[in-house]
Amino acid sequence: MLEYIEKTLHECFHPKKGKPNLRKVPVNDRRVKQHIDKAHSNLRAMKIMFNNNLFDWTIICGYYAMYHSVLASLFKIGIQTRAHYCAIAVFKKFYVERDKVKPEYISYIKKAKQLEQKYAETLEKAQENRVVEQYGVEVLTNDDAEWIIEDAKDFVLKIEEVIAE
Repeated sequence: MLEYIEKTLHECFHPKKGKPNLRKVPVNDRRVKQHIDKAHSNLRAMKIMFNNNLFDWTIICGYYAMYHSVLASLFKIGIQTRAHYCAIAVFKKFYVERDKVKPEYISYIKKAKQLEQKYAETLEKAQENRVVEQYGVEVLTNDDAEWIIEDAKDFVLKIEEVIAE
């Protein structure tokens, strides 16, 4: 798994063709806040979609709530991304798997390790479901979408805690 993440990050920072999907930028607290605000907007949309039996869009909104909180966490450490898979890989590297970082990030890492199983896997599951639901025609039920309601909300709140310290 670590080898896969390293390879993905290398490809994201140094693609064989085209522009990099990840790049180092100055830490940007304004962008952090904008992405957290967008995450909360997606949480509200997720609830509206769920309450109106629009379960495919419930999953899509839940995914984007989590994704925007990941983008906020990356701007907090000075990384900008142009691709979802790169964002998830760098999130895992810097917030889930990394043991040695500057002292101010130690509290982030401790909380992120708690996210490793539940939250990082939830984000991947949401991404996979988002692709299926956004482009597929399958009919979803309440049970198909119900899992994301609390997980997305919990994910965003945990990321807020991590980046607030």
